[in-house]
Amino acid sequence: MPAPTTKDPSANPRGVYRRRRPLDTPLYQAVSENLETFLEAYEERFLERYGFLHDRTVDTFRAFLRCGILRYGFARIRCTDCRSEYLLAFSCQLRGVCPSCCQKRVEIWTAFLFEKVLLDVDHRQLVFVIPKRLRCFFQRDGTMYGVLCRAVKRAVMAFYRTGLGRPEATPGLICHIQLFGDRLNPHVHVHALCTDGAFDQEGFHHLPLGPEDLEYLQRLFQEEVFRELIRRGLITPAVREDMLSWRHTGFSIDGSVRVHRADKPGLARLLRYIGRPCLAIDRIMYDRATGKVTILSAKKRGGQRQAVAEYDPLTFLALLNLQVPPKGCHLVRYYGVYSSRTRAKRRQEEASVTLSLTTSSHDTPSARERRRRWAQLIRRVFEVDPLQCPSCGGQMVFVAFIVEEQGDVIERILTHLGEDIALPPPTGPPLWLQLRQMAAYYEAHPDVLPQDEADPPHPSDESYIIDEVYPDD
Repeated sequence: MPAPTTKDPSANPRGVYRRRRPLDTPLYQAVSENLETFLEAYEERFLERYGFLHDRTVDTFRAFLRCGILRYGFARIRCTDCRSEYLLAFSCQLRGVCPSCCQKRVEIWTAFLFEKVLLDVDHRQLVFVIPKRLRCFFQRDGTMYGVLCRAVKRAVMAFYRTGLGRPEATPGLICHIQLFGDRLNPHVHVHALCTDGAFDQEGFHHLPLGPEDLEYLQRLFQEEVFRELIRRGLITPAVREDMLSWRHTGFSIDGSVRVHRADKPGLARLLRYIGRPCLAIDRIMYDRATGKVTILSAKKRGGQRQAVAEYDPLTFLALLNLQVPPKGCHLVRYYGVYSSRTRAKRRQEEASVTLSLTTSSHDTPSARERRRRWAQLIRRVFEVDPLQCPSCGGQMVFVAFIVEEQGDVIERILTHLGEDIALPPPTGPPLWLQLRQMAAYYEAHPDVLPQDEADPPHPSDESYIIDEVYPDD
């Protein structure tokens, strides 16, 4: 047998892929240590303010605690040249909590837009914000997300047709609902990617936007929102008149970000920003002893992120719970020349032109398959090729998938590799809660010294419930 080919690993300019370790992240620690306490305290502390805790949300939290951990199953990846291997843990692939899986969705969505949706024209981001007084009608209601997006669509359509003086003109519009603010606070608003102009039978017509134009678009948008809320009986015309009498109605539109048609990297960055997850791993700090979760700013100042909010762990989980969309809820909507019907018509026209061309059985994989390939997504995000061997630079392939039901096989493999086999068992209430319970006990019994106490109160003692040692904010 010939010796395996040896390649220079330094020839890989992208670097070496390293498996993520979720157990070491502050987000995982904050969720794992406080989830059970949060579930017990939710009805008393957060039910009235945030509504019922859905089973889907609980399942999403529990799935996040299994995401990326080898004990729950993995794939074996082997080099075809030097036979070296590494393990790739399975992911939860759910929305709302896991930053890694949410970012994967963003990369799939970005690739889909470039390959199937976007046209070669200039684009502009429009951010539509509604007043705090009205946000309660849209919070955690998937049907109202569609209402909000349709209000954006009608306002944008009317704006471009009026501005261009072409009643048949149609822009391309992609609306993405975001449920969060920079502090992880509940903040339903719409990020819309819009063609910087509109199409008709004569072609594309550019329409520049100035401050006065955005004010007109804002008035169109707020009238559409008011009309929908009044029609559904959620507000009265008197409420509309009262809000319009304010100096600042609370409605706003930002259209300052414009991307030229030739700036493909800039457009990709904008799409990743529009579809970004609510939190990134490097934006969270968790102190186990004091029970404080610190949220850092999304943008760096002076090379560092600044603290923008601080929550107790239970409030943090309650806010994170609001980021899990209802089952089957669409956060992205397509309108105008980017609608599904228009795209299908465009594909049929393109197919009729290339109908005479034959395809080979050795054609490259379809665009849909390429988008879903894990290695492609890693290359997009980290500019690292996970299927290039770090030892010899050869090509690596998947050789097996080991699922959780094969517990004995997983245990043997992880033991052989020196990996941690079992997760630490639950230890009851988190450290911060135990310390506060102890402090509350000794404050109530000043005659008892801590060093003389032989049997300190158990963390589950009903006389020291959560609200007594950590009252609601």
